[in-house]
Amino acid sequence: MILTPTPNKIDIERVALGAALSDDDSSAAIIEGLSADDFYETRHKSIFNAILEVFKRGMNTNIVTINDQLSSMKEEIPSSYLINLVETIPVTYNIDDFITILKKSSMERRIFLLSEKLKEGIIEVEDFTNQVISLPTFNKVSNETLQDLFVNTLVTASQGVAYKFGLEPLNKYLGGLDKGEIITIGGHTSQGKTALCIQLAIGFADRGYKVLYCTSEMTPMETARRILSNQTGVNIMDFRKGFLTDKEKSDIKQMGDTLSKIWNLTIKTTTNTTEIYRLVKKYNPDIVFVDHLQNLTRQGNYSDYQRVTYNMADLQSMTLTQRKVFIVASQLKRKSEERYSAPPIISDLRDSGAIEEKSNIVIFVYWRKRMLEEVKPRYGGEDPELLELLISKNRDGVIGAIPLDFYPEYCRITEREVIEIRRNMPSPGLFKEREDID
Repeated sequence: MILTPTPNKIDIERVALGAALSDDDSSAAIIEGLSADDFYETRHKSIFNAILEVFKRGMNTNIVTINDQLSSMKEEIPSSYLINLVETIPVTYNIDDFITILKKSSMERRIFLLSEKLKEGIIEVEDFTNQVISLPTFNKVSNETLQDLFVNTLVTASQGVAYKFGLEPLNKYLGGLDKGEIITIGGHTSQGKTALCIQLAIGFADRGYKVLYCTSEMTPMETARRILSNQTGVNIMDFRKGFLTDKEKSDIKQMGDTLSKIWNLTIKTTTNTTEIYRLVKKYNPDIVFVDHLQNLTRQGNYSDYQRVTYNMADLQSMTLTQRKVFIVASQLKRKSEERYSAPPIISDLRDSGAIEEKSNIVIFVYWRKRMLEEVKPRYGGEDPELLELLISKNRDGVIGAIPLDFYPEYCRITEREVIEIRRNMPSPGLFKEREDID
C-alpha cells in the first residue's frame, strides 16, 4: 500500500519560527495568527509553545530566551537548531505571508486526516461533514491601515462596545466592555468580590455571551451552588446544610436544566496562568473571569510581588493577543486601624503596581457595614445590604461610586432604586441606607 504524504509546509514553518526568533514584531504576529496545532513538525510545535511562554512573560523572544524556556520544558532541541532557523530566513520577508501559508496548510492537513479516518471507516460520512464544518474559518491576515482603523472606530462607535453588563448602572457609567480590555475588581476578604464576579458572569451569560469562569479558591460545585442560589432565591446555607424542601429541590433541578441549555458558561478550577491559557484556547470564550489573582501560583522561586506581577502580565497578554475581556478579582492589603473602615483606594491593591498599570478599569467593592461588623445574620427576607462599587480607574470615562442592593445569602446583587454617581471618590457612608432615602 502506498501511503499518501500528509500535507505540510515544513520549510515555511522553519522560516516563520526563524523570523520570530530574530524579530519581536514577527514573534507577536505568529502568536496572534497561529497556534501550535498549525505546525506539522513536533519540535516546531515545541518551539512555538516556548515562544508563546516567553512572550507572555513580557520578555524578548530570541535564541537565548527560547533555548532557556525549552530547557525548562524538558524539550531536547539543541541551540544549534535554533541558530539554523534564524539563518534560513530570507533577507526580506513578510511574516503575514508565512502565516497565511501555514494556516492554509493546517486546514488542508486537518481535512486530509479526517478524510483518512473516513476511508478507514473510523468515522461516518455525517460525522466527517460535521467535523469539517466545525473547523475554524480561515481569514487571510491583513495589515490594518490608519484609514481602516478610523473607519472601524467609527463603526464601533455607532454600535457601542462589544459586551454589555447585566447591571445597567455599570453600562450607564462604563458603557460596557470591549475586546482586549482587562478589568480588576478589588476588595477585602468577605466584601463581595466573588458575588460581584458571579453576578456579572450571570448577566453576560443571560445576554448570550460565552463565559469562562476560572476560580482558584472554590470548586466548580461551590460556584454552581452560588449561581443556583442567585437564580432560585434559595439560601446558600440551606444548600450546605441540606435543608431543602421537595419544592425547592424541584425548582433547583428545573432551573439547572434550563440554564444548562440556554447559557454558554464554563466553570473550571485553575491554579496558574498556563491552565487559564489552555482553557481560553479550548473554549474560546468572549469573557474570562479570574477569581482571584493572588491565589494563582507560578513555577520558580518568586516573591509575592514578582509572582503577581508576572501573572498579571500573562493575563494582559492573553487579553490583547486573544482579543478577550478578562475580569480579574484581586485582594487588597491589610488596612491600618485608622483606615480600617474607609473606602479602598488604588494604593490598597495588594502585591503589585502592575495590577493598576495593566487594568483598563479598576472597581472596588465596599460593604461598609461588614467592615464595621454591623451585619446581622441573614436568613432570607431581610432588606438588602448597601454595596458600593467604587470606580477608581477608568481610562475612557468618569470615576465615582455606584450604590447597589446586595443579598449575600443569595449571592445576588441588583440595581438600587436610587442611583447616584459622584465624580470624586466617596467618603465613608456616601450613600444612605434605603430607609433614610425615603
